[in-house]
Amino acid sequence: DETFLAALKKVWLDHKRSLLMVRDILMYMDRTYVKQNQKKPVYEMGLAIFCQNCTRAPRVKVRLRELLLDLIKKERDGEKIDRDLVRSVTQMLVDMGKTVFTEDFERPFLESSQAYYTMWTEIRISACSTPEYLKNVDTRIQEEAERVKACLGLEYNAGDGMSIKNVVETQMIQRHMQALVDKEGSGLVRLLEESRVEDLRRMYDLFSRVPDGQRIILTKLAEHVLQKGKDIVQSSEMQGEPLQYVQNLIELKDQYDKLISEAFRGEKDFTNALYKAFETFINLNSRSPEYISLAMDSQLKGSKSKSGALVAASEEHAELQLERALQMFRFLQEKDMFEKYYKQHLSKRLLGDRSQSEDMERKVIQMLKNECGYQFTAKLEGMFKDMNTSGDLNERFQQHMHQMRVADGATSSITVDLQVKVLTTGYWPTQPSVQCELPPEIANACSIFKRFYLEQHTGRQLTWQTAMGNADLKARYDKHYQINVPTLSMVVLLLFTDASAGVMSYKDIEQSTNMQPNDLKRTLQGLACDKFKLLVKDPKGKEVCENDKFSFNSAFSNRMIKFKIASIAPLRETNDEVLASRSKMNEDRNPQIDAAIVRVMKARRQMNHNQLLIEVTKQLQSRFQPNPLVIKKRIEGLIDRDFLQRATGDMNNYEYLA
Repeated sequence: DETFLAALKKVWLDHKRSLLMVRDILMYMDRTYVKQNQKKPVYEMGLAIFCQNCTRAPRVKVRLRELLLDLIKKERDGEKIDRDLVRSVTQMLVDMGKTVFTEDFERPFLESSQAYYTMWTEIRISACSTPEYLKNVDTRIQEEAERVKACLGLEYNAGDGMSIKNVVETQMIQRHMQALVDKEGSGLVRLLEESRVEDLRRMYDLFSRVPDGQRIILTKLAEHVLQKGKDIVQSSEMQGEPLQYVQNLIELKDQYDKLISEAFRGEKDFTNALYKAFETFINLNSRSPEYISLAMDSQLKGSKSKSGALVAASEEHAELQLERALQMFRFLQEKDMFEKYYKQHLSKRLLGDRSQSEDMERKVIQMLKNECGYQFTAKLEGMFKDMNTSGDLNERFQQHMHQMRVADGATSSITVDLQVKVLTTGYWPTQPSVQCELPPEIANACSIFKRFYLEQHTGRQLTWQTAMGNADLKARYDKHYQINVPTLSMVVLLLFTDASAGVMSYKDIEQSTNMQPNDLKRTLQGLACDKFKLLVKDPKGKEVCENDKFSFNSAFSNRMIKFKIASIAPLRETNDEVLASRSKMNEDRNPQIDAAIVRVMKARRQMNHNQLLIEVTKQLQSRFQPNPLVIKKRIEGLIDRDFLQRATGDMNNYEYLA
């Protein structure tokens, strides 16, 4: 067979050499007579004669085609062939014109390639795992590209429509994409879970060669991430672990951010699909805003150390964790709920002096401002302003107290050092006023401050928030201790300063302090049932009941001279509190919805109902996702209050009333 091709090659080369000589001899005729009479040039006539009498001769044409296709199949099967001979013969067909090459070789070559690779894929698709199959495909494509260049003088990636590239990749990739992605035990999901970057990158690169390849990977990836996210946010185990809840979400995002960057070439469509999946499942859990705020609160509290280097390292780690938690914040639709919780947690850090770093606090607020605008952080910044103002105010008050002590001399009734933080009502989270009977010496100091403050700021009103304060006490047990306690705990402990107090019942303490039952029970629990048992409870137990009795714990001992007792408070809201918070938040949203409707209608004057819904939603979505039914209800309310009216003859259009 190769002897036939070699003989054909020799005959062609001889004919071509002779034809060139004849063309040179008759060059003048080609330039004059042929051109003037529109005849075929000598060289083209020679090619046509060779084609008609040799390559397209009945006994040659079919045999030539079958020999060429058989040699190519042999090389695909791993046998060695004379590539130069095949290249010379196919180049002969090219020289005879595009039509000859296409009809006599290229079209049959593509048909045989399609049949070959159809059979090849059918054998391997069921026998190989997805990574093995794709590795074989990758190798085959490289071999085929080199083969067509070396044997046929063709570029693998050249040409549109029916080309060797389209034939090979359609048969090996496009026809089996969905099966490869869904393959049990080795498909895309398994590769993602095992983070097999190299295999994923190969899949992405190969699928990108064919139409809809990326879309199939993208759809499966989005479904998988969505399911993984739902498993986290809907897990009953995670509902009681807000810090672990947020950490799991952060780790999930880090994992798929890395995969998209390394395996999927950082393709923006994949990043967008990932973000859309996160936005979907994070908002399935109504407590996500609270949990994200708690995670940030945990990092901002940090842990203080006497070693400066240790604190710096801790701050650096905390800053990284805060930036990652803020990524979760970006996916929230109810950003106003997050603001509510963040404000509560920030107030506790500021008032309890539990913030690790003011610089870090301000950096977080700046990040939130960049995300949501000035209005979102105005109250948070106001809280810091109050703290700075209170510092200056306390310096002046201490000077005032000193002057009073000097003036009163030994008869001075001022026996406590009072530090007051004055908070602007609109900035700080609304706190229920806790009822409490302060000891006389504390009440006296509070009265002095109130007179001092109102002399400087007429027309203002002060309301004492005893539940938000703390006190430093000096106590004598086996030795002298300095104890920092919440204000309510201080009120209870001061009842036992007199040795004659002896044993006090729950009812006695309640009557003396005038505290609400829930507040009193939590306070006594912190003093008698927690780590530092300054009081003895009878009978023993972790819960406080109305029949319990309490006494001074003269046997108390602790290796630390200075320590702090925190109030017993739940880390997160109970379900009832969550429902109450959500109801309150829905009420707070109504004026914002009204304002957005009026703004839009004032600008447009007249508007269709659906367009108004879209515009109002667009204005409010940076803070929360309004319910269309609520918007409709607020529109009805504005019509009743004569801000809007329905257009005459068209109930679906609204007009703004100036």
